[in-house]
Amino acid sequence: MKMTIFAKLLITILTTAFVVILFMMFFMNWSFRTGFADYQYRYDLERAQRLVERLEETWATQQSWDSLRLERRNWSLLLAEIGEGRLARRPEHLGDEHRGRNRPLNNPAPPPNQSLAGRLRLLDGNGAVIIGLPSLRREDKVTNLAISVDQQIVGWLQVIQRPLINDQIAETFRQQQAHNAYLIALFAVGLSLLIALIAARQFVRPIKRLMQGAKTLSAGHYSTQIPVSSSDELGDLAQRFNQLAESLQRHQELRAQWIADISHELRTPLAVLRSEIEAIQDGIRNPTPERIRSLHAEVLSLSKLVDDLHQLSLSDAGDTDPSELELLDVNELLSDWVQTNSSRLASKGLHLEAQLLAQPLMIQADYKSLRQVFSNLLENSYRYTDSPGRVVVRSQRKANQAILVVQDSAPGVPDAALPRLFDRLFRVDKSRSRALGGSGLGLSICKNIVEGLGGQIYAQHSPLGGLAVYLEFPLADLKS
Repeated sequence: MKMTIFAKLLITILTTAFVVILFMMFFMNWSFRTGFADYQYRYDLERAQRLVERLEETWATQQSWDSLRLERRNWSLLLAEIGEGRLARRPEHLGDEHRGRNRPLNNPAPPPNQSLAGRLRLLDGNGAVIIGLPSLRREDKVTNLAISVDQQIVGWLQVIQRPLINDQIAETFRQQQAHNAYLIALFAVGLSLLIALIAARQFVRPIKRLMQGAKTLSAGHYSTQIPVSSSDELGDLAQRFNQLAESLQRHQELRAQWIADISHELRTPLAVLRSEIEAIQDGIRNPTPERIRSLHAEVLSLSKLVDDLHQLSLSDAGDTDPSELELLDVNELLSDWVQTNSSRLASKGLHLEAQLLAQPLMIQADYKSLRQVFSNLLENSYRYTDSPGRVVVRSQRKANQAILVVQDSAPGVPDAALPRLFDRLFRVDKSRSRALGGSGLGLSICKNIVEGLGGQIYAQHSPLGGLAVYLEFPLADLKS
């Protein structure tokens, strides 16, 4: 059975909360036991300190411990003053001098190992036991309180720390606290469950919206948008999804427009061919050499369009295969190309000149693809530059970039048309372009090839009055 993200998240939160609560319960129980025992011991030391004060008074008046060693009732009377011993629970046997010293009355008898009286040892100045256990066990923890008279130690009162809580009252108190802690833990688990349900549902809600949006998108509804309700990673993912949907919608519209444009481009020469041939078949027109040349021109136009579409499809394939790249000097390539095409442009009244750097500009490129780019740019200038005119090819270096510029004289391009020059089948003047034999795909092919080689291409107004096309390529690292 497949476990949903909601279930996984809920189990994770609950498990974490349970482990934390369990650890807290263990720590609180341990802390309470040790803390309560420490509190009791400090309370014992406080009462023992009062007993030390009474013992100092006893020594100051008698200068010995004989009254306590020989008469144990005197020891019981001192213990009664701090609320310990049998006489503390029988106040009627106490004299007035032993009353009113902050001692509780009518206390029940504690276990021997829990009462303070059973854990006290009185030693003389030499360490001999006067009252109390004759010896200590190895595990006993003892605190020594000095009995001083006139800045001279005359004895010691030893307080043995009681064991962990095991008397009935303290144990009952501990159990009550543990019961309360368990109730708090149970409430915390329930509260954690409620918070986990809310948090998991809140976390999974945008994921479900993304899943639903992906299903809608896969069905071809590219106008799908999902609400962005947060600024975290899921919010960023939702924004990316919306951008993807917008991109797919835009590409779908471009694809539809592309198909419509291609159909239109093919329909025009085909319609001309069909009408001319049908007119010849019907005897309306004679197959004169002029008409045959006209039909041949339309066929050549169709052939040119098909060839450009083929080149565009090849350039759409992606980055150039690294095995086809070679080290080329673009200055040398441009110089050869200018010499080859000078006479052709001169026949139309266009002067082609090269302004190239003296030093080589080496780039990694495919010779055939780069030649295609220069051919398209020069062909573009040849078709659309008025005669007489100029076409200038220039190269320059900027940092680690080789910059190539092909610019021509009038006519220029409107500002609104500059960003669209590299769109497929875009023409500034459609009737003029079709008359000159342009397909509107040359610059699109150039853009695909240049970007496939890791460069970039853009157009600006030329200082000569026409169009300037800039190509930027990263220079090759000759050291490597």
